[in-house]
Formats: sequence, structure tokens, C-alpha cells
Amino acid sequence: MTEQTRQYQAMAKTASWTMVSRVLGLFRDQLTAAVFGASAIGSAFVIAFQIPNLFRRLLGEGALTAAVVPVLADKSVRDGKLASFGFLNFVLRKVLPWMVGLALLGVGTALAYDFASAGRSQAAPLTALCMPYMPLICVAALFTSAVNLSGRFGLAEIASGVLNLCMIVALGVFGENFASDDMGKAVWLCLGALVGGVFQLLIPLWGLRQEGWRPGQLHVDEAAWKTMSLAFLPAALGAGVQQVNVLISRGIAYNVSDAGLMYYYVANRIVELPIGLFSASVAVVIFPALATAFAARDVPSLARNYGRGMRLVLAINVGAAFGLAALAVPIVQLLFQYGRFNETNSKATATLLVLFAIAMPFYAMISIVTRALNVAGRTKATFIAAIHALVVNAVGSLIAVGMGQGVEGLAWANAASTIWQYLVLRHHLKKHAPEFLAESLSRPAAQVILGSVMLAVISFQGFTFLRDVFSGHLNEKLNLVLSMGIAGGAGMAVYAVFLDRMGYPERDLLRGYANKVLRLFGLQLRA
Repeated sequence: MTEQTRQYQAMAKTASWTMVSRVLGLFRDQLTAAVFGASAIGSAFVIAFQIPNLFRRLLGEGALTAAVVPVLADKSVRDGKLASFGFLNFVLRKVLPWMVGLALLGVGTALAYDFASAGRSQAAPLTALCMPYMPLICVAALFTSAVNLSGRFGLAEIASGVLNLCMIVALGVFGENFASDDMGKAVWLCLGALVGGVFQLLIPLWGLRQEGWRPGQLHVDEAAWKTMSLAFLPAALGAGVQQVNVLISRGIAYNVSDAGLMYYYVANRIVELPIGLFSASVAVVIFPALATAFAARDVPSLARNYGRGMRLVLAINVGAAFGLAALAVPIVQLLFQYGRFNETNSKATATLLVLFAIAMPFYAMISIVTRALNVAGRTKATFIAAIHALVVNAVGSLIAVGMGQGVEGLAWANAASTIWQYLVLRHHLKKHAPEFLAESLSRPAAQVILGSVMLAVISFQGFTFLRDVFSGHLNEKLNLVLSMGIAGGAGMAVYAVFLDRMGYPERDLLRGYANKVLRLFGLQLRA
């Protein structure tokens, strides 16, 4: 089996489980929006859950993962898999007390703020309840990184699905039946997140045990620890600044209006669907391949894997961005217009969705460029790029609020900061590790943009025509489903055929997926 085939199979497996997780996550968000609407309590939960997630992305999925994966890959190449597992245990022994201490500090700070505000802050007690989620998910992220290096993919996505299921049950069953008000329902939602966090830790741990990991193994390597520590600080600063950037946007949105943050959150979650479903799967598989190639000093493999990852995220995210922008209003209406989330809320959210879609391809490419810089040991560059993004976002947000642009202005500022961050990251990659950029992306990018314009036009015009045809014959939701399904499917089919005919480098992956569907009808595309 070739390297490319193995990677495609791993991406498909990861994407399949990610789809399950994202569907459950979508239902969780739909339920949350329907129960709380665009209310202060709903926004308070978003802020409360964002705090431990900030540390999760800062420590678990951010700095620790960025610093430890290249070291684990190097140890695996030089000393074998068991030695890398032993070093992972050494890392855990070093960092776990700090994670627990930070969680306790967060709980104490939130409770103190709640006391000082005389209970007027709805977000503070919810934050205190959510904080224990942080060390659980940080350790889980480390376990996931190690198990991915062993070639087992999909466990983190299964765990995320279980988290979403726990939160759905907590709110939809326990919250609806045992809580007397919205605050009580939000407490049940936080408890569901904690239970889900336990499962997120146990599932990749099971995968590691299947690969031979044991808790008693300990491989003390001070030199490797020093290497990791040196990479950790700039990675932590970069990830921290990036998460502060997110928190600034959501914090300002929370203060613009009670509904503002909910609109911002829902639009962002819709954009994260294609990113999480496909682009994250690509990045998860490409990262270990880049780390292993760099450890083995295999320069052709570095360029090949980097180019493959970038072309895949371009093909997925540019097309998805044009499609989301074209069908923004009906998408929000179909997914979230239930219960207390009304038509006015949907239209306000759709405006933000269009703005977020502009930045979506750049956000996806950032995930690949950042991993390349981490592999090359240039974590300082990710910090510099994050500072740039923070300044652009903060200044843009303040200007937007000062001009009375509301959350729409915040979305523009966020899009500008994301695009600028990508440009800074790519500048540093070209300057410090040009071997990653040996394969040109100009032609594939032009093909993707042209095909995406066709996708958007067909989707929008087709939806408008079909909705008018079905109007009066079907109820509104069924009309949306059929009109978007037919028009969007036609747009995606034209997009796929266009890329195939233009000779897009990753068309073999596209044909592989198409043949799995066509096989049901006794048809196959020719190679």
C-alpha cells in the first residue's frame, strides 16, 4: 500500500467519525439555541465553556501537542515506539500537576468573581463548574497525539462524539425534566460536558493501551525534555495569543448585545462543520507524516505531504466557503430556526455566516502551515503571527464597535486578522523552511476558485428556482431540505467534475469517494 493510499484511508476514517461527531455537535447546538434562544443565559454558557476550551487549545491541542509530537516522532524513529511511550509518561508526570493547579485556580477565580459581583454574573458560576474539563481534555489531547503517531486515527473524533452525546442528554433529558429555570438547565449542560470530558480521556487511552502503552513505563530523557521545553514556550505564547484573540471577539460580542454572542457563536459553529469534518482530518493525518519525514530528514516527503495537505484543504474549503455564502440564509433557517431562535435571529446569523465564510479557507490553511512550522522547530513564528492577528483583530473590533457596526464589524475584523495571520505564517515558512514549498499551489488554487464560482452560482440560482416551485406544495422545512439538497448537490457535482476534468492533483481521492457511491448502482469511474 502506498503512502498516499494509507493517508487517504486514514483521512476517510477520521472524516467518517468526525462526521458523526459534527452531526451530534450540530444537534447539541440546535438544542442549545432552541432551549435558550438568543438570551443572556445562552451567551453566558458560551463564555463559560470557552474558558476551559481556551486552555485546552492553548495547552492540550496547542503548545503541548505542537512541542511533543516532533519529539515523540524523533524518539520513535531513533529508539522505537515503546521509548516514545515512556517519554510521553515522563511528560505527563511533569505537566499534570500544573494542569490540575490551573484548573483549581480557575475555579477559585470564577467563584471569587461571582462573590464580588454579588451573584450578578451568570457566566462566573458556570465557568467554575466547567473548569475541571480543562485538565481532562489536555491529557486526552496528548494521548491522542501519541496514538495518531502510531497510525491509529479516529479515536479523538469518536471521543468528541461521545462528549456531544453527553451534553445532549444532560440538557435535553435532565435539564428539561429536572431544572426549573434556564440557569438550572445551563448547570446540567456543564455537568454533561464534564462527563463527556472523562470519556474523551478514556477513549484515546484505550487506543494507546492497544498499541503497547503502559502507565508504569517511564523513559527519562532530559535532553528530549529540554528540546520540548524550548519549543513549548513560543508555541504556548502563539496558541495563547490566538485563543485570547478568539476570547476578545466573543467577549466584545457578548457586551454588544445579549443576542450578539449567540449569533456570532452559531455562525462560527456552522463554518466549523466543513473545517472540522474534512480539513481537521487532513491536518491530523498530515502532521505525523510531516514530523516523521522531518525526523528522517526526508526532504522530498516533506514537500510532497505539505503540498498534498494544502491542495486538499483548498479544494474542500474554498468550495465550501462559496457554497455557505450562497446559501447562508436557508442554511441557518434549516439548522437553527427552532423554538426561541426565530426568523430575525436566523437572518442576523446568516449575515455573519457570509463574513466568516470569507476567512474559512485561510483558517484551514493556517492549520497546515502552523504544523509545518512546528515540525521545523519554528514555533516562534507561530507566536509572531498570532500577535499580528491579535493586533489586527483588536484594533479592527474597537473601530467596528466605535462606528456602531455591531457583531458584523467584529466578523469583518476577525476575517481580516485570519487572512493576515496566514500571510505572516507563510512568509516565515518560506523564509525559514522553504523545502516545504517546493510544489507550487498557484494552478490548483486557480482551478478551485473558478470551480467554486460555478458551484455558488448553480447552488444559489437552483435553490431560488426550486424554492419557488415547491412553495405552497411543501411545508417550509421540507422545502428548504429539498431545494438546498438538489441545488447544492448539483453545484457540488459540477465542482467535482470540473476539478476532475482540469486534472486536479488529488482527483484520485475524489474518484475513490465517488466510486464508493457509484458502486451501489453498478457504475464506476475510469481511472
